[in-house]
Amino acid sequence: MMRKMAVAILALLLFVPAGSVITPQEEMHEVTAGEAHTTADSFISWPSARWSEWRDYSQFGISIRTVYNGIEKQTPVLQAVFNGVDVDNNPSTGVNGMDVKVSVIILPLLQSTDMGYVLSLSLALKVIRLGDEIKNGELEICLGGPVNFNGEQSFRIGFYSAEDEEIPREVREVLTVVPYLAYARDPEFYLNVEPVFDGENQDLSVLVEYGNDVFGEHHIMLDYFPAINTMIKVTPSLGLGKMNVSIERNADIEQTVRMRYEGTMQVNVTIEDVPRAMAFSLGFSDNYMEYKADDEFNASMMVELFGLEYLMRVEYLPRHFKAQFTQEGYIYLYTNQRKTTFIVANDVETPTSYFLITNLTGEAIIRWALGTQGFVTVDGFQGVHAETHAEVGNLYFHFYAEMQTEHFEITWNLAIPGSVFIDTNWEWVS
Repeated sequence: MMRKMAVAILALLLFVPAGSVITPQEEMHEVTAGEAHTTADSFISWPSARWSEWRDYSQFGISIRTVYNGIEKQTPVLQAVFNGVDVDNNPSTGVNGMDVKVSVIILPLLQSTDMGYVLSLSLALKVIRLGDEIKNGELEICLGGPVNFNGEQSFRIGFYSAEDEEIPREVREVLTVVPYLAYARDPEFYLNVEPVFDGENQDLSVLVEYGNDVFGEHHIMLDYFPAINTMIKVTPSLGLGKMNVSIERNADIEQTVRMRYEGTMQVNVTIEDVPRAMAFSLGFSDNYMEYKADDEFNASMMVELFGLEYLMRVEYLPRHFKAQFTQEGYIYLYTNQRKTTFIVANDVETPTSYFLITNLTGEAIIRWALGTQGFVTVDGFQGVHAETHAEVGNLYFHFYAEMQTEHFEITWNLAIPGSVFIDTNWEWVS
């Protein structure tokens, strides 16, 4: 019930009359990007993106907010729609001094679903760049603001383009909410992004934010490397700590999508080589993650939970895996493809501790504890290629094997004196 109230409040926010200027006190903060690596020794770093704080509102209203190369402005919606926005405070750039023009459409619709007709709400934000002078600057532009309705509520939707990336000549961003208020069903959120560039497709980040005193603040940033026409559907099951995600793309360009969430938890999920269509579910709780899909995908996923030392990467996504994502944890895998590779590492660029397995098929459970004293056990796979690496000061430990046993265990103590113990249940390791 509380979840549906939150969705209803969000819908009400979008109908509130716009036009007043708000002057918040803000500060910029950088969100560390989730970088990805292809093996334990070769890494690909994705650029970081950031969004600004938007708090301490001084007036009631909804407006267009822009931050261009450090110049922050709030513009009433009607002014932005009919006149445009001068984002750089330079009357000689753009058209008649205006650098971008904005269109906003709020449209309620009755949709026919398998449960009957449901009221949905779509918010479309269209931004047109009016000149080339600001083309390669850093720009954040959002529609949003506060509403004093049963306490202060706030929302924001927009995009961010990093410096030296091309700001799209035109970008349309549509957020559709299907709340299912009259049904015992989780709400659905559809986010469609359609950018148009002068040259090749560039990187772009989409911002969605909602917050109030009851539900707290929820920030979502979707990074597209590069940005192409993409539809993402998210169905969160708040009570179960799970969300169902589907992604559809309208181009064959190789693309990476990074989904970053800050709210009840902080998590980065990066998917490389996104196929034209894929659907999966992700379950989260404290230090726990579960992934399920109806098929395997030739794509890679990396998961980072803020505050934890270790990150996880899975290449060639299986149908099912779940993991206790801590320094002492486990992972369950189910896959029919030997291409799947699983990596746990303590750093993205220069890992000093990591565990890697590949050539997987069937079901298996892997447990680990990584550190000066630690262990790795593998049960259920034959033919697995396993690699373990640990460094502490001048001490160095590295193990690689092609295992022909269904049970494998290795423990170590890198102190002086130290020890290494291997157990294969009296079968050959390789």
